[in-house]
Amino acid sequence: MFNNINKELLPIKAHYFLFNAATGPIVTFLPTIAKQLGFSGFLVGTIYTILPIVGFISKPLFGGLADKFKIHKILFLIFQVIIAISMFAIHFIPAVDNKPNIALICNGDAFVEVCSKNVFPSEIIHNVITETLHLNVSCQVSCKATKEIYTEMCLKWKASEFCNLANSDTFDFTLGFDVFHDDYLSKCIYIRILTAKFKDNIIHKPACENYVKTTCKATCNDNPPFHQLLKEVENSQTNTTQSSMYQFQLFLCITIISWIGMTVVVTIADAICFTLLGNERKKDYGKQRMWSSISFGIFGLSAGYLVDTLSEGKFEKDYTCIFYIMLVAMILDIAVSATLKKKNPECLEIEPPILWELLTMCKEGNVLAFGWWCIGAGMCTGVVWNFLFWYTEDLATSSQITWLKTLQGLLTAVQCFLGELPFNFISGTVLRKLGHVNVMSLILLVYAIRFMAYSTISNPWWFLIIEILHGPSLGLCWPTMVLYGDKITPPGTNATIQGLIGAIFEGVGVSSGSLICGWLMDTYGGVIAFRVFAVGAMMWLTCFWLIQALLRILTTSPIRMGHNHLANYANPDDAILMTMSRELQTY
Repeated sequence: MFNNINKELLPIKAHYFLFNAATGPIVTFLPTIAKQLGFSGFLVGTIYTILPIVGFISKPLFGGLADKFKIHKILFLIFQVIIAISMFAIHFIPAVDNKPNIALICNGDAFVEVCSKNVFPSEIIHNVITETLHLNVSCQVSCKATKEIYTEMCLKWKASEFCNLANSDTFDFTLGFDVFHDDYLSKCIYIRILTAKFKDNIIHKPACENYVKTTCKATCNDNPPFHQLLKEVENSQTNTTQSSMYQFQLFLCITIISWIGMTVVVTIADAICFTLLGNERKKDYGKQRMWSSISFGIFGLSAGYLVDTLSEGKFEKDYTCIFYIMLVAMILDIAVSATLKKKNPECLEIEPPILWELLTMCKEGNVLAFGWWCIGAGMCTGVVWNFLFWYTEDLATSSQITWLKTLQGLLTAVQCFLGELPFNFISGTVLRKLGHVNVMSLILLVYAIRFMAYSTISNPWWFLIIEILHGPSLGLCWPTMVLYGDKITPPGTNATIQGLIGAIFEGVGVSSGSLICGWLMDTYGGVIAFRVFAVGAMMWLTCFWLIQALLRILTTSPIRMGHNHLANYANPDDAILMTMSRELQTY
């Protein structure tokens, strides 16, 4: 059995597995890490607008350098080291202190004081003060610890675990509200605390003999009025020049460096993979790439569970483990990649200028249609990559937050094992049977259905069923792009063309999709954002169909298209023959 294993391909398979084991969990959770650091949806959207533009420049730039000087392996290893260092540095970026500050006041009875720099809207005051909305409502609170508050909690709250504690940083608990005795004075709302519950799940009655006050941070995901109240406070505290904060600038710089590294490594890895496969086995690209999906699923699920487990009892999620997983996996990946046999792409003695080849290709109608589709698919992919987990955090109730990262890990596992993995494996067959245009249309259609399903379901655990659609959307999207890109690639320019295609997909598509979605999430919420993209995907698909219909009318004969190394979308079998014949005629 082992005699049939192609040992020459083992290092590239191992790279795909280890590279995604390292970067997968961090890339997946990076938007929620940014959210926990205190960046708004618009700022995160801005970050993911800049990053693909950086990729738009770096992919063809370094891909061209690799092709020109035949230094694929050297660049490959250098940027893997850069990724390891820059991604690990993200772990040490401090959080922005812009979470809503409230106060715990205890003088006889205990109250939560919620103040805003602005006057609260009358609708929020009415909703919060209304007694029926207090029933079965709780908030998770983390307060600054003092000796005085510990004394009162020990003696009067009857919370014995605080009796012998020295002054520490914070203490966390869940509070329940009274249905009466709330008040609104000036710019502050005072909400009486009825119960307090700590890690032991024992309910305590808050009361104090002496006056104590301490600052707290709270989350109230189970009740929209309370959540909106805290959101109003957060907005009043947020500086309008938030983007000038050093945390944001530091986060942006480090992610740009790591993103450049990832784009270069991914681009050159695909070029190396095609070189190792040779012309006869290029259809097996999906079978090599599927190891990325296997790794992504395994480590995405494991990382989510580890984050939840190690965050137990903490006010916020602890992502430390995924950074150390990344560091170990990247070191192993570098060691494996160093064993790759140096095999330069096939080239001719006299190669045509790369720029001339690109200009010739861009004159082609089918290439322009392909570019239009890449942008639309990239916009949809950007929403899934950067804001799906953000949306699940907005939907999650307090009872669901405990295992929210596990849920997100499960979503990643479903995406990989039931989505990308099988469709990577059968992508070549699907493209031969349906044709490139039909597959591209299918991808946009499935994205539209997927986004509409997200917007109509309020329980994020049901997203596990929706993620099966990840296969006929992103699972087919990447192989379709890469395989068609390889067909249109003149000899000796593989890394350049693959970089250019990826740059259009990410630099234009993912970039604009992330910016628009970030703005929509902040302004109108996740439901409206996903519905807008569902309608947008259908409109983009309609335009794609119209472009294809126009091309069929204008194109009377393939031979009139001239030298361009392109294949006809409509019939993949003919496309291969056309590509081969044109290359033979030219060279």
